[in-house]
Amino acid sequence: MATHQAHGIGVLGLGIMGREMVERLRDHPRFRIVSAYDPARPAGLDLDLARSAEAVAADPEVACVYIAAPPAHHPSAVALAVKHGKAILCEKPLAPTVAEAEVMRDLVAAAGRPAGVNFSFATGQAATRMRHLVATGALGEIREASLTLRFSAWPRAWQSGAGAWLSSADQGGFTREVCSHFLFQAGRLFGAGRCVEKSVQRGPQGTEVSLQARIDYKNVSLRIDGAVTGDVEDHNRFELVGTKGKAAIVDWQGLDYDGGAALPAVASMPDQLATMLDGKPHQLATFAEGAAVTALTETLLG
Repeated sequence: MATHQAHGIGVLGLGIMGREMVERLRDHPRFRIVSAYDPARPAGLDLDLARSAEAVAADPEVACVYIAAPPAHHPSAVALAVKHGKAILCEKPLAPTVAEAEVMRDLVAAAGRPAGVNFSFATGQAATRMRHLVATGALGEIREASLTLRFSAWPRAWQSGAGAWLSSADQGGFTREVCSHFLFQAGRLFGAGRCVEKSVQRGPQGTEVSLQARIDYKNVSLRIDGAVTGDVEDHNRFELVGTKGKAAIVDWQGLDYDGGAALPAVASMPDQLATMLDGKPHQLATFAEGAAVTALTETLLG
């Protein structure tokens, strides 16, 4: 039996997502956390904290740099990783602006190193199985697509540690943070999309409290209805209606589908990351997909 190496991971950013990813990768035999950097230097994480982001990227034991800093820091972090010849896994949204996202996309493409963007629906079970239903024709011709998002507050209570940037008009808001995942899924299902209708209402902090939009794809339109209402539990539903049936992703992980088609087993995100770092085909989102989602979200908000 072949023995696979454990890939060394360097972490930039130890907020909610950074800490969560550290624990996920620590539990996987194909990874080891080599070093990490966060300017806040959080205590009690049992990590080797480097003196700078540069030190993490330059460490010869680091094969892949995982970027979980706020979006405004993504472009410089990606540039550091490319400079030192590292593979990259970057959180979404890829960048605060379309121009920065496109520069990052082109920089990574020119470097030729493995690189992915951490959209959860790239490898999520419900999303992957929905794509299988569409690809195999189990739902027939897709006639309708809709996305409903509801939040009791923004940022959500569990995001309080990242509230400063999540509530800022230039980096935050639920469209970039949540809706972007579903735009990624729609892109994998239907190809490139174009916003043809939008209505955005903003709250006192400048982030959106309501988003109504229509995005046209080649053969279907996606209707988006998102709002921060203060009186309902957080909820999301991404539904497809076809000529043979319908299916919906419900609250991230559920698949509302009662048809008879067999559903495939789905490899986990850490498994897919290991596959990417092994130089093999994988399902993680590409930087080109990440830049396309950034362009669409900024159009919705612009």
